[in-house]
This record gives sequence, C-alpha cells and structure tokens, in this order.
Amino acid sequence: MKTIRHIAFAAAVVSLAAWMSPQAFAEKTPGAQLGSLVCKSRPGTRVQFFLRSSVAVKCTFKTDKGQESYKGEIGLLGIDLSKKSEETLYFTVLGVTENVEMGSHTLSGDYVGASVSAGVYKEGAGSTQFIGGVNKSFSLVPSLDTFKGTGITVGVSRMKLMKGY
Repeated sequence: MKTIRHIAFAAAVVSLAAWMSPQAFAEKTPGAQLGSLVCKSRPGTRVQFFLRSSVAVKCTFKTDKGQESYKGEIGLLGIDLSKKSEETLYFTVLGVTENVEMGSHTLSGDYVGASVSAGVYKEGAGSTQFIGGVNKSFSLVPSLDTFKGTGITVGVSRMKLMKGY
C-alpha cells in the first residue's frame, strides 16, 4: 500500500513538472531565447537537512555564438526527503535582450525560483525554474531535471552562478 502511494505521488510530481514545461512558460514570458544552460551537481558537495539543502554545480551556457563555463550553488528551502546523486538540470535561457557577449559571463548572479522532484527505484525527475541574474533580466525555463536517487523534494530554490568551474 505504501509503494502505491509513493508511485501516485511521483506521478503527481511528474505531471506538475510537465505542466511547467518550457513551451508553456516561454509563451507567457517576454524576451528572447538566448541559448541553453546545463548544470551538473559536483559529487560530494551535497549538504542536506530536512528543511533545507544545497549542492555545488558546474554549468555550461551554450549559444550559437559559443559557450561559457560557470560554477555555482543551488539551495532549497522546503521539504527535501531525498537521497540524490548525479543531478543534471537543463534550462532554456530567456532574456530581455539578445545581446549576450560570450566571455562576459552575462548569466553570473543570483536567481530565485521553485523546485519539485520525485524519485523511485534509484531514478528521479523533476523541474526547477529560476528568475534572476543581473537586474533580474533572465529566466531559466526548466525542462526535465534528472537525478539518480529516491525521495521527494518540494520548495523554494536559489542559485548563485559565477564565472568558471
């Protein structure tokens, strides 16, 4: 009976993640599509408590003009009843301008948003969305986040991005 409840909850979370799809959000958000950002968790950096957690990430921002490397940290304030490893977050980057000069690390800054994820049998999926950067001028529209692990996570998220890895 307990397993059925876990599967039902995971299905609800995945449905919520699908509802927060990039296409649906992009239609509601003004701005230009600038490229993609992929962030991967750094092994051994997860700090986790019941109501908050954090993990260091390394990210790559890709556009048709090239790519940039970032390092940073993602934190969560909410319920984190998960055991995660090998997290990968995929974002479409929207901005108020199309002028992004590669090498200037335009995405550096602080972001806030929301996260939801669920995992069963050592595989998990979720969705994380952020708004921020310089003058809150970027939206990081989520696609499906993936991780190895189990459990649930729901809460308010923050991310800090800096130049380099």
